[in-house]
This record gives sequence, structure tokens and C-alpha cells, in this order.
Amino acid sequence: MVKVLSVCVCLLTAAVRPTSLPAQFSGSIVYENEYQTLAGETLYFAVKPKSWFYVQGNNLKVYDRHKELQELYLGATNNYYRIKKGKVVPAAKATPPASATTFKCLPTTATILGHSCQMLQLVQDGTSTLIFYSPELRVNAADFSRCPSPGWAKLLQATDGGLPLRTITVDTRRDIVATSEAIEIQARSLAADEFSLTAPAR
Repeated sequence: MVKVLSVCVCLLTAAVRPTSLPAQFSGSIVYENEYQTLAGETLYFAVKPKSWFYVQGNNLKVYDRHKELQELYLGATNNYYRIKKGKVVPAAKATPPASATTFKCLPTTATILGHSCQMLQLVQDGTSTLIFYSPELRVNAADFSRCPSPGWAKLLQATDGGLPLRTITVDTRRDIVATSEAIEIQARSLAADEFSLTAPAR
């Protein structure tokens, strides 16, 4: 999932919003992740690790490269869980950023897995993130307006519920370029019991 913080000031105009919005997406997105230095040297993993994102209605969950649950959000109760080594850990309290965080709408577009994507740029404290999101794959942003996951509600507000299919984060302070791109999208209905602390990844 894309981690973003603080205040979103990007206003999406009618010119960039679709005139008729598609049905809300339910299903899973598989992301491939890559970490490099600014000079292009591969970090952490020789093989690009994957992560799995599932969403339906106001519920979501995320699994890591080992298909172990990392995050779970239950919208009906507004419960957000972070899991480490199979145990629920308290979510770290967000600290105010040193400078304002902004989203900027950019004219660049891309096609990812057959889906047309628009782009936002997030800039905060020396870190720049390009977010390619698809209005064709969207959720109801209001369903996640209370979600405690850092920045998730603000991101969905900025994209009008459009889900990110590619993010490129350049952190000049840590000399890291992190890229996450969707490599598989499966639209399907998910049972309510799949959003639990014990449900396995498919």
C-alpha cells in the first residue's frame, strides 16, 4: 500500500475526472517492489519481492512477500491492525512532518495492465513520490475517511478513490528509490471472513 502523510492540497478538477465513474473495485492487486540507490544499485533483494493488496467495500488487507498479513482495516468498526511476525503491534503514532505535504496534479499519463492512469506528485521533507492511479479501478474514498493507516484516506481523497498502480519514491536523504508496480489485477467478490487476522492470502 502507498504510505503518505499529512495534508493533501491537490484539487482534482472536472477536466480530469471521468464523467461517469466505474463500479467500485473489489478484489486483489499484486505489486512488484524494487529498491535501488539513486545511482541505480539494487538494494535489499536480488529478486523483486511481491506484495498482495485486497479490498472490498470498506475493508482492506495487505500481505508481504512471504504472504504474511501486514495490515488489516475493518471499516465497520474502524479497526486498523499492523501485524509483525504474526503478532498485532501498536501502530506508531504519526509525527508531524517538518514541512507541508502536498499533492500536485501532473499531465503525465501511463497505461498499466491495460488501465489508463493519471499521475500525482507528492513532495515532503526531501522525498518525492510519483503516484500513478487509475480512475478505472476505484473505491469509495468516504469508506476509508477514518482509516488510521498513514495517509491512506488523504490519498484516496486526492485520487477520488482511484487506486495506485505504480508509485516511485525518491528519498534523497536515505539514498533510496523505491518502486512499486502492479503486475496482476483480479476483480472478484471477497467474503467477509477473508478480512480477519487469521485469513490466508489466496
